[in-house]
Amino acid sequence: MSKLAAQPLYRQVLREVMTAIEAGEWDEDESLPSEPDLGRRFGVSQGTVRKALDVLVADGVLYRRQGVGTFVAGTNDFLLRGQFLPLAGKDGIKPSVELLGCVRIHAGEQLADILGLRRGATLWQVRRLLRVDGQVVGLEEMLLPEANFPSLEIRRIRELKGNLRELCWRDFGVRLKDGEVRYRAVHAGQTEARLLQMDVSEPLLQLVRLARDFDGKPQVWSVAWLRTEELAFEPSQKMV
Repeated sequence: MSKLAAQPLYRQVLREVMTAIEAGEWDEDESLPSEPDLGRRFGVSQGTVRKALDVLVADGVLYRRQGVGTFVAGTNDFLLRGQFLPLAGKDGIKPSVELLGCVRIHAGEQLADILGLRRGATLWQVRRLLRVDGQVVGLEEMLLPEANFPSLEIRRIRELKGNLRELCWRDFGVRLKDGEVRYRAVHAGQTEARLLQMDVSEPLLQLVRLARDFDGKPQVWSVAWLRTEELAFEPSQKMV
């Protein structure tokens, strides 16, 4: 590993590990070599390797199994990793996805500012429904710049079962970090009410996220509306 004086060693190791993952050296759910082995490979201490891996675990690229090792995480997105639980009971259910559409829209001032674009820039708008046992429980709208993802196809999104995060990685080489999730209680607007089969102004749980790539560039803005009158949403604590 060539050492760049301007960059901390652990950041160089982080980048080397990312490059190896991107090159397919370690597949999803495959264990990385031990920290001492990685230290010898990169010519750094075990502590430096651990610091780099800690960052990648926190970012959702890797995950650890206590006493077993460090593994490459999958690309399941936040909502698909979670589960819906009855308000009384413990057995959760993973949601299924129904893709509604993928169309081009133009960014208004607020979205352009969030995604670091000029006003009027072309965005892809992808909408999908979440279902549990056939019942509609959620709606998600995802927006991403056409300039970064120029050939998005609804057929391809369907092939990947609506998993946009996996598509970004497989087809465009863009690995997304899990962004901070913000929750708030809102009332259903006309669009949400129609698609979620409920009345306007009924309460919903809204989840807002901004996913960035590993260079810190904003890539995907997501807003989800969940019906929680019968089922609670529980995010996954494991990055797989």
